[in-house]
Amino acid sequence: MAAAPERKVLEEISEDFLYCTICQEKFKSPKILPCLHTFCEQCLVTLVEKTGSLNCPECRQQYQLPVGGVPAIKGNFFMSNLIEIFTQRQQSIQGTENKCEGCQQNTATHRCVECRYYLCNTCFTTHRNLPFTRKHQVMTIGEYETAKSTSPIPLQAVEYCNIHTQNEVKFYCETCQVPVCTDCTTVKHRIPEHVHRDLKDAADEYLTELKAMVDKLKVKEQEAEKNKTLAKQMQTDLTEQCSREERKVRMKAEEIIKKIKREEQRLIDELKNNYKMKIKNAAADIDEMELKHGNIKSAASYIETLMQHGNAAQLLSTKDDVGTRIKQLIEIDTVAKDDNDDFIFRPNDEFCEHGILGTLESDVCMSKCTVENIPKQLWKGDSADLLITPEIPLENKLSQNNQ
Repeated sequence: MAAAPERKVLEEISEDFLYCTICQEKFKSPKILPCLHTFCEQCLVTLVEKTGSLNCPECRQQYQLPVGGVPAIKGNFFMSNLIEIFTQRQQSIQGTENKCEGCQQNTATHRCVECRYYLCNTCFTTHRNLPFTRKHQVMTIGEYETAKSTSPIPLQAVEYCNIHTQNEVKFYCETCQVPVCTDCTTVKHRIPEHVHRDLKDAADEYLTELKAMVDKLKVKEQEAEKNKTLAKQMQTDLTEQCSREERKVRMKAEEIIKKIKREEQRLIDELKNNYKMKIKNAAADIDEMELKHGNIKSAASYIETLMQHGNAAQLLSTKDDVGTRIKQLIEIDTVAKDDNDDFIFRPNDEFCEHGILGTLESDVCMSKCTVENIPKQLWKGDSADLLITPEIPLENKLSQNNQ
């Protein structure tokens, strides 16, 4: 399930997955937000100090800062494990000698698979004699390197309890929805008030549910991508149509003498003003669609990676956040807005008589418009500014109400 061979992890996950989008460097003390976006702890600290609030730089969602500040946000141990694997590979390629992570002085001769520490001979002896590490699986460096290339070394062989740090996590408390150790089941998660399950059984069941939710999320991603493309095409069509109508105006103007230049410019300005807001709205729709699509795709990518390469405890530690985030994203409205109210240039063949090159006409039916600011009396030759408001079709009203 989540315990994939290190070699397979290196093949399937891009190293770019391990970089913080704020500092553009590999994660340091990675923290995961409820939206499943991960950032360096210090990057989030700087962000909160600068803005005074916790807003995700990726999806712009705002969160309440937990008691204890940024350090109290959930750590992404899954990401930390991936970084360790890539770091080991880089050291292996460069031929860097592993230092003992116990004394920080001697050259490492052994590797504890469960603690994921490199140890020298002295620290290995101490490690083997300590009661709570006596049963750990320890290999020589040579044995470990051979095992990595021939057998499935899990990302983390054993997950330990956050409270009883010497105890392996073996159960899942369904009442509290957290992984727990044996001591936890007799202290804070006692029966019958709390219901316990085997950790792997609970993870397997949740994985089946998560796969179904991710399938729905992928459908939503495809829908968002399709509508983003339609929104871009809509913007292109509006821009092209504006250009076509502008060319018509210019062609008509070229047939007449210089006295029509002022009228020509008036029509062009009016045409551009009519389309300016439409194109701006189309651009805003594209930005919104790109954001929605990015959020959906990012969440789906992270969850799939977690499903394939995270262990049971890592998988269940973000169960609530993952479920909530997927539901949020599936409910996102990804339908692009459609604005078919186009302005078309209609040339006037009798310019010399009226001094007007033509008019800009809209698809809106004048019989269904409300006219305001009508003067009570006008003398011949006078002009007046009228406020014309088109009536919204019934189907559009219903659509707006539903939204």
